This record gives sequence, C-alpha cells and structure tokens, in this order.
Amino acid sequence: CAEVIFNAVNTGHFVNRGFLNGPVCPIYGFGMVIVVLCLTPLQKNWLLLFLGSMVLTSALEWLTGYVLKKVFHTSWWDYSDQPFNIGGYICLRFSILWGLGCVMVMYLVHPMITRFVRWVPALAGQVIIAICLFCFACDFYVTVAGILKFNRRLKRLEEVSGLMHDLSEDIGSGLAEGALKLAGTGEKLKESSAQWREEAEQKRTAFRGTIEARQEQFRLTAEQKKQALLGSIEEKKARLAQLSQEYERIMQEKMPVRLLKAFPNARSERYNEALEKIREKIGSKRKRKAGDK
Repeated sequence: CAEVIFNAVNTGHFVNRGFLNGPVCPIYGFGMVIVVLCLTPLQKNWLLLFLGSMVLTSALEWLTGYVLKKVFHTSWWDYSDQPFNIGGYICLRFSILWGLGCVMVMYLVHPMITRFVRWVPALAGQVIIAICLFCFACDFYVTVAGILKFNRRLKRLEEVSGLMHDLSEDIGSGLAEGALKLAGTGEKLKESSAQWREEAEQKRTAFRGTIEARQEQFRLTAEQKKQALLGSIEEKKARLAQLSQEYERIMQEKMPVRLLKAFPNARSERYNEALEKIREKIGSKRKRKAGDK
C-alpha cells in the first residue's frame, strides 16, 4: 500500500507495484518477518529498533536485487542516481525510510495484527495460510515463467535486430563494391580497346577478330558479375524481409507490461537495447490511447 501511494504521488496514476501479479510485495513481507523475529526484544527502544530495521531491510533489499540480477540478468530497480548508494541496489534515503516504516509498523500495525491473529481459530488460520501459500506459489511460478519467456524474446529480438543491421550493411556495401568493380571493368575495356586499336592499325586484318572476341569476353564477364551481384543482393533483401516480419511479429506479441510499469527503471544486463525498444513501443501506445480519450 505504501509503495502504491508513493508511486501514485510521484507519477499521478495507479501502478500495481511489486514483482508478483497479486497485491503483495514479497520483499516487504519477508522484511517485516525478519524484523519481527529479530528485533521484537528491542521494541521498547525505538532508536535501536530504527537502526536494526534499517540494517536488516537494507541487507534484504541488496540481496534481493543482487539475486534477481544474477538470475534474470535484469536490474529491476536502480538507485545509482541517489547519493550514498551501494551498487544501485540500496541507498541511504530509502534505507532511512525502511527504518522509519518498520518502527511505525512495530509500534502501530503489528500489535493490531497480533490481536487479530490471536482471535482467529488455529484451524481456520492454518487453512488461510495454506490457501495464501498456494496462491503465492502459483503467482511466483507464473511470474518467473513469464520473465524467462520475456528474456528469450529479448534475446531473439536483439539477434534479429543485429542480423537486420548486418544485412543492410552488406546490401549497401555490395552495391557500392559492385558499382566500382563494374566501373573498373568498363575502364579496363576502354583501355584494352584503345591498345588493340593501335595494334590493329599496324596489323588490321590479323587482329580484328581478336579485338572483337576480347571485347565480347569483357562484356560477358561484366554481365556475369552484374547478374551475380544482383542475385546476391536479391537473396539478402529476401532474408531482410523475413527478418523484418519476424521482428514485427515479436514486437506484436504480448509483453509483460505490468512488470515494465512496476519497474520503469529496469535495465537488462544483456538485451537492454531490445528492452528500450519495447518500452518505447508501450509508451507510444499509451500516448495514442490518451490522445484518443
């Protein structure tokens, strides 16, 4: 709830924050469980409670960010632009906020939760926990599977984009190189013709057939090179068209828009260029929808 409110104040619209699809942020849940288990004896000393909460929650946030980056090769949040940050995973500003939040929860929220849990019958509590854990596990599986699929899509998008760029370069350089070669052949033909004409003036009858034969040979060679060049370029154009269609098909597929909205500063360690293109596409769609309204 705090994350949604904080984001709504900063951006002006609702975003379902968090790694999972459901209305939970596991990092906050685990963070509070750790604080309750470790710092309940310090509950009466708010200063030690604040410092301990600040250290424990920051350590959890750093560990979570590090593990997520290593597993999914993506930085889901980045505090690099914040002062006193460590690897972009944590920063002093938010560590202080976590510490203050934990103090407030321990003094105000947790006592109410404790009374509520004591009021719930043990069997009903166990059933509720089992249902919640099942839903949590399903959500976690679906989210992780979606991210892995998305990473594979980013990888292919990056590969296709690279191949399209290489083919475009090949086509351009092939046309330029072919034009220069054909021009060189033409110059060579002119030079040879001039030389043969001089020789023919001396031995006109004997070399006339040779001159015409060699001129024809040069013309055939130039035509063959031209046809080979055009055939190669046509093949590359056809391959480029296929790659363009595949690129558009990937871009048209359903993307994990929720995650990109929840983590607007997410950066892929391997395929960030493709990720930025998808983010731009989602942003342009959002602008079109806003314009239609």
